[in-house]
Amino acid sequence: MEVYREILPDSYLLMLTSPAEPADAIHLTQALRWASQSGKRSIWVDCSQLPALPPSSLRVLLRYYQRLRRRQIPLVLCHLNEAARHCLDALPSAQRPPMVASLLEAEHYCRFTHPLLARAVAA
Repeated sequence: MEVYREILPDSYLLMLTSPAEPADAIHLTQALRWASQSGKRSIWVDCSQLPALPPSSLRVLLRYYQRLRRRQIPLVLCHLNEAARHCLDALPSAQRPPMVASLLEAEHYCRFTHPLLARAVAA
């Protein structure tokens, strides 16, 4: 998996692309580490170019979701395939990162829906 990074004004975007490789989790972990240290208010992960999200990558995303949540930084997943969405839907809501259909919805979530960021925007 290739991980492309795009630094946006308020967010850090990671775009995951195929093909799947054994080192997927390592590349994703490194990209999420850089994103979490960027100082951006939110991190978006675009999965639109992945036919399937490998289980090892899904575990990395869940682990980083918990870490970032403690730091009050939302991690939002975009364009998930049906299998990954179904797997995440089986988790308790407190362990499940937000899943949206598009990057526009990710921006809307972070700006208006996420409890901590929405308060900062309103102030």
